[in-house]
Amino acid sequence: MSNIKDSYVFVESKSQDQTCIGIKGGKFAGVIYKYGKVSLGEETEDGHMPFKFEFDIVDNNSVPREEFGNDWIDLIGDILVDIMEEQYGESDNRENYS
Repeated sequence: MSNIKDSYVFVESKSQDQTCIGIKGGKFAGVIYKYGKVSLGEETEDGHMPFKFEFDIVDNNSVPREEFGNDWIDLIGDILVDIMEEQYGESDNRENYS
């Protein structure tokens, strides 16, 4: 999946008080998780601002725990950036058209 938007879907459950994320393909297909605390780190020398985030896996879809390594963190980090950019963009659009 080349576009990050194609790799996830929002999942809502009556038993959850938060919208979760479902992975649509690849080795993590069917895994459902939710984000916890998200925070920005200190700006690095090269001008990047890394962020830290917590997450909970709601349903691992039988993917073994040892499979959730750096590629998992990279994937859900990319998804989080996409969600944040989408929300930031929508916020800007509302301000511009109000």
